[in-house]
Amino acid sequence: MNKPAFLVLVTLMLIGGGCLSTYSASDSAAEPTIDRASILVEARENGLIMDEAEVSLMAQTPVTSDPAVLAVPDIQTYLEANVRDWSAAALADVTGGDSFGIAHSRFASGTYTLVAEMGNLPDPAAGYFYEGWLVRRGEDFSLVSTGRVQKTDNGYAHVYLSTTDLSGYDFYVLTLEPDDANPAPAEHILEGTLK
Repeated sequence: MNKPAFLVLVTLMLIGGGCLSTYSASDSAAEPTIDRASILVEARENGLIMDEAEVSLMAQTPVTSDPAVLAVPDIQTYLEANVRDWSAAALADVTGGDSFGIAHSRFASGTYTLVAEMGNLPDPAAGYFYEGWLVRRGEDFSLVSTGRVQKTDNGYAHVYLSTTDLSGYDFYVLTLEPDDANPAPAEHILEGTLK
């Protein structure tokens, strides 16, 4: 994981410390636990992750195909890129689990680039795979599949290149998909707003 991504994840972990449940001082050996349900409720209320209506809308919205997709020659080159000035999204596990991720995007020199790295994701069962999505929320709700996510030595990663400027798609979703040829998004796993 590159240095900016690591710093964002460390920051998120420190911020998440504010959402620790209380425990008695007499039980000093007990480890505090993260109240994931409360974190998700607050994130939904603040628009940081999708509410149920948006999840439903996403499942019903026709998938926009991007005819300008470019081949990714070497995923590792993009995972090591300097993403300091790119838009970034901390990806929250919307299942209540402990997976995490970070996505970066930018449009420069005629190419839109999305780089996402995920950790603590369980390997999908046989017949399933992870898929990435770019979403434009609001009145002009639209989504673009960015394809299957790849397993790496450090977890899972996703690189997507296009000559289409997709900067208006400022929300990233990782789904768990059955390999059933249905193009609609299935179970949401990670979500985050690219800012």
